[in-house]
Amino acid sequence: MAFLGSCATTETLYIPSLSQVTSAELQQKVLLNLQKLDTFEGRARVIVELPGHGYNGFAHVLVKPPDLVYVKTEAIFGIDIGALFLDNRYFAAYAPRENTLYYGDAKSLDLQDFLQVEIEREQLVEVFTGLDQLQPESSSTLSEEDGKFVLTGKLAEGVKKFWVDPARNVVVQSELRDAAGTIILKKEFQRFKKKDGVYLPQLIKLTRPLAKERLTLVYTRQKVNKEVAPGEFKVRTSKNAKKIFWRGSKTRRNQSGQTHDRARAE
Repeated sequence: MAFLGSCATTETLYIPSLSQVTSAELQQKVLLNLQKLDTFEGRARVIVELPGHGYNGFAHVLVKPPDLVYVKTEAIFGIDIGALFLDNRYFAAYAPRENTLYYGDAKSLDLQDFLQVEIEREQLVEVFTGLDQLQPESSSTLSEEDGKFVLTGKLAEGVKKFWVDPARNVVVQSELRDAAGTIILKKEFQRFKKKDGVYLPQLIKLTRPLAKERLTLVYTRQKVNKEVAPGEFKVRTSKNAKKIFWRGSKTRRNQSGQTHDRARAE
């Protein structure tokens, strides 16, 4: 075991040895940090890199775990690009340029249609807060690498690895690799700061190398566990906005970047 003192604060961090921790215990320690988060509000610089084009702007993010998320995006000069609300039952997304409100069952939502990059719906809270959670398998192993605890689990389609800062009990990196060892998805979380007892990263990166996609969030403001009125989660539209009930996206990219047809709203 070891103790780490910070010059910037009086906080002393306890670092257990690998022999003192099991995979299940580490999962609970990481989860505890997320459980301290009641509400989250942040403003971030957003950079989306896609094949042939991209997007650079800002996002206002509201989160109330376990599943309430609101994201409003705008371009560099303050021009609204869109707004998205999602919980475990329902979603609403407004596209100002089309003056259209899309809404429907949360299960019908493919986030790539509205955020441009592929993100699993169930992981949206973790993505925007940067509090990635461990997913240990029965065959998972725990090791140590460069001062980080590494949880490695074998999946049917490949291998999932998590790098955990043992002093703060936060995931600083995770990777999903296929059976050939190729990285399918890489997540990076950096510049952690403690806010109201919760460790949060200021820099978040999600990269899909095969699809040549990357999402980068750089938070310039974060508020934790402050009261957020229910109306703040409301997607506001123009009075004459067109409303479309969403039944699913037309196309979806697979891991190699190819697309295949799906049903779309009428």
